[in-house]
Amino acid sequence: MFLALWNYIRGYVIIYVTGFSVERFINMAVNKGIFIWDVIQEKNMVIMKASVKNADDLKECGIKTGCRFEIKGEYGLPVFIRHCSSKKAYIAGILLFSVSMYIMSSFIWTVRVNGNERLNADDIIRSCAEKGIAPGKMKHGVDLYEVGEKLMMEYKDIAWIAVDMKGTGVVVNIVETIPKTQYVDRKKPTDVVANADGVIVSVAASSGTPMVKEGDEVKKGDLLISSEVPLKDGENKTGEMYVCASGEVYAEKQYELEGISELNYNEKVFTGKAKTDYSVNIFGHNFNFITPSYENDYEVITDDRLKFDIGDYEIPFGINKTVYGQVETVKMKRTEDEAVKLAEKQLNDRITALTMETGGEVSRLETETITDGNRMIIKGHTSVIMRIDEQREAETSQYEEVTE
Repeated sequence: MFLALWNYIRGYVIIYVTGFSVERFINMAVNKGIFIWDVIQEKNMVIMKASVKNADDLKECGIKTGCRFEIKGEYGLPVFIRHCSSKKAYIAGILLFSVSMYIMSSFIWTVRVNGNERLNADDIIRSCAEKGIAPGKMKHGVDLYEVGEKLMMEYKDIAWIAVDMKGTGVVVNIVETIPKTQYVDRKKPTDVVANADGVIVSVAASSGTPMVKEGDEVKKGDLLISSEVPLKDGENKTGEMYVCASGEVYAEKQYELEGISELNYNEKVFTGKAKTDYSVNIFGHNFNFITPSYENDYEVITDDRLKFDIGDYEIPFGINKTVYGQVETVKMKRTEDEAVKLAEKQLNDRITALTMETGGEVSRLETETITDGNRMIIKGHTSVIMRIDEQREAETSQYEEVTE
């Protein structure tokens, strides 16, 4: 590879040699110290490569050996420079492009955030912009370490951060802290209260005095397990002590959900007609020079963005291609079976979302199908069993410290 590069820098010619003394021609060239390579024999002709500066010496070898000598082409860097010397506009274009690339590589073009889960990436990017790191800002003079330290001070949920410059982009790599668990001051008594309405299904108190039993109806905020534990001497109460009440309390709550579908409905259908809009994106700003005319009955089909990069250098220039398709509203009709299936799917999706939100399980589900004119309604009477216990500091001032 190095030899090929060296030959390109020096420049070389491809020559055709024909005649009855080709071997003598090659031997004479070698004796003169001429380096030839890539020798290929084809019938009565030999193709070879040699340095540009040895072309005249090879021609002399051809004359002495009686071989026909023909130069088929000149290649390499000297030939390229010689051709370019007569094309000033071409050279100027190359120089202008090189200078433009150098200037453009001096700016920050992108800012990315990796590793965030709870923290919002847009908030971190805005904070970076306030500290001098943003698309369009100069790379020179930016203290990445200082920016990282300031972000650590600003966001308490960041355990580790590294701000790196990669080409023309800045990458903010973060590791978030472990979410804080609920801290209970065990030197202060706590009650267990309900965080939702429901009917008690089970109470399992680890400490404290249960205040409800199975079948009791409770409201959000009601006391479930009290921190007050009575002290008794036989059947007689001699006093009380306060503890950190804890336990698990499950309750059943009723929900009314429904799924609705229409027998006759309108649907937008693409007609097949489409119009394409091209725009230019520079530093995140869109410039639309020619906008196609279309009415309100056109909607976006595809929105493609073509970006350019050179290695790690992401050029702040892109082309957006948006295709708009013409739509028309068509009246459609479902059968009753299709409408029922669609309404059932909506109801099931809402039940799934409810169980994910509450962390509970469905204990009972009764459905009722209703036809209301053009609508098919499926009502779901749902019972969900979920955990409703929540610790809260006890409202008492009659203690000095908790008895463990």
